[in-house]
Amino acid sequence: MIYWRPMHLREAKCAICGGLGDAQEIYPAALSGITLDEHAFTARRIDNAAKIHFRMVRCNICGLVRSDPRIDTAKIEELYRGSHFIYADETRNLSRTYGHYLSRVNRHVSTKGRLLDIGCGNGFFLEEARRQGYQEVFGVEPSPEAAAQAPEAIRQHITVSMFRPDLFPEQFFDVICFFQTLDHLEDPARVIADCFSLLKPGGVVFAINHNVRSISARALGEHSPIIDVGHTYLYDKKTIKKLFEKNHFTALDVWSSLNVISLEYLLSLMPIRPVALKDRLIALVRFLRVNRVPLIIPLGNLGIIARRDV
Repeated sequence: MIYWRPMHLREAKCAICGGLGDAQEIYPAALSGITLDEHAFTARRIDNAAKIHFRMVRCNICGLVRSDPRIDTAKIEELYRGSHFIYADETRNLSRTYGHYLSRVNRHVSTKGRLLDIGCGNGFFLEEARRQGYQEVFGVEPSPEAAAQAPEAIRQHITVSMFRPDLFPEQFFDVICFFQTLDHLEDPARVIADCFSLLKPGGVVFAINHNVRSISARALGEHSPIIDVGHTYLYDKKTIKKLFEKNHFTALDVWSSLNVISLEYLLSLMPIRPVALKDRLIALVRFLRVNRVPLIIPLGNLGIIARRDV
């Protein structure tokens, strides 16, 4: 567990421009009196308490949104290694969502050879990729708890670690995936450059992440779930394209994605106040046995397929 101390703050550079400062504040930090622990860095956590986030700024040069300042990389990695896997009930819907868009990826690859999922959780998408015909699947996941929940046939293909390029040979993969992972990276430009070296010539990256300019993000403002202590960078269609193009990729497709999501999980994400009302609504849909009804809605995400330039 890491308690908040002002001395832990460090200035953060823009992942596209590489500069420090030269940014406009969007939201001041919301950290007073909180504890930065593993729960705060757990993927898809639902908090009914006050918002927790670093100061959020938008780069004046390229428009990329980032947390600045924030705690150092080593502490963030420690917290992710200790994070919990709490969204097992939603993995079927997530697999349907990402699997649907994998069909777009398939049009851009010459062979369904090797696929890597960075931040793979319990490997649910690796199962979907296998189902769609990929011959070999690999995952990297920092949380031992998440990886331990993978089926045995998938678990043996998951490396429990923060992503590092030396985990795999160069030019090894046909497809590399990120799902709600780019938002959390301390140095996304470096990771994308590493992906370049791991992809075969003509290989592609497939990513889905939050869209900071989506209708829901703009309508909810600071109350949006994407304004969160775990999000180091937030992208829109223009900035995600710039990030990949800077690192020698060609953006083949950028789109606003739909999500398959259960009614209960949708309610849990909504900033309903008072909290007691949200709890009653969730209890009601459970009582009516419609809490797991899948909805297909624009949840405020974007997708990108980018090809490694030869």
